[in-house]
Amino acid sequence: MSRSLFIPPPGPSELRALPKGPLKRVKPEALFSPEALRRAWLKVKATGGGAGVDGMTIGRFESELEPNLARLRSEILSGRYRPQKVKRLLVPKPNGGLRPLALWALRDKVVQRVVYDCIEPYFERQFLACSYGFRPGRGVADVIKAVTAQREAHRRWVADIDIKDCFDSLDSGLMLRFVRRQVRDRLILKLIKAWLGARVFNALSGPRTTAGASQGAVISPLLANVYLHQVDLQLIRQGYHLIRYADDALICCRRKEEARHALEATAKALQRVRLELNPHKSGVVHFDEGFKFVGVFFLRNEHFYL
Repeated sequence: MSRSLFIPPPGPSELRALPKGPLKRVKPEALFSPEALRRAWLKVKATGGGAGVDGMTIGRFESELEPNLARLRSEILSGRYRPQKVKRLLVPKPNGGLRPLALWALRDKVVQRVVYDCIEPYFERQFLACSYGFRPGRGVADVIKAVTAQREAHRRWVADIDIKDCFDSLDSGLMLRFVRRQVRDRLILKLIKAWLGARVFNALSGPRTTAGASQGAVISPLLANVYLHQVDLQLIRQGYHLIRYADDALICCRRKEEARHALEATAKALQRVRLELNPHKSGVVHFDEGFKFVGVFFLRNEHFYL
């Protein structure tokens, strides 16, 4: 099997200016400055979304924006901040089944956005070029180019990878261990631990559970990439041509047997971080048969948006 070197794309000037080591300490007053909270609020507002368990809507929050942000800042700096319980919704998937979605209170989304903006560059500088989902300056168009390049390189056998219940299965203990490799600030770690351990409120039925890195949290896409980066490393070190977008991935190969081995290697890599391959949605396929990836159908030498 040929080996390939994946070099992360060059980052912005502020990314290159970061210290080489992990983020050790940030002054809370600077991290949660009024300006930082306002910037975070604008980003949260732009994404929309419903109210959390407190019933606070975007309109109501904005009607008293300055007092709300000042109160939130005071809670954080005094150590009184605690995340509210999280609503869990079951959203129908396009191909059947239900996807659990966490609905957070707006105040918690704002705090998560501040932390996200602070720590993302420290992880972004280490992520591999095979990862495309929820990363600045990368998206589906880049995935299409990557898949097309592999096809033109005669890697037409594909290990189509789907991770079983990925976001709900990310282990919080392992997650914190992976985060600590780049973030040592006590307050940020305390906040991330609190979000991972936030209680899930379900008014209908069911046992009380914790939110973890569930889909719906502002910070969950970054945390998922931090976690799955460990899988990327394992597969790239074995020389596989991996293309990952969040919890969906492909490994392109020149032979069918190689694709089968790639699927087995992926299952082992996932087991090391306490995840599983979804056997019903994963398998080996050829470009001539066609397959769907990131909302695009690849068939022979063409692709079609679904």
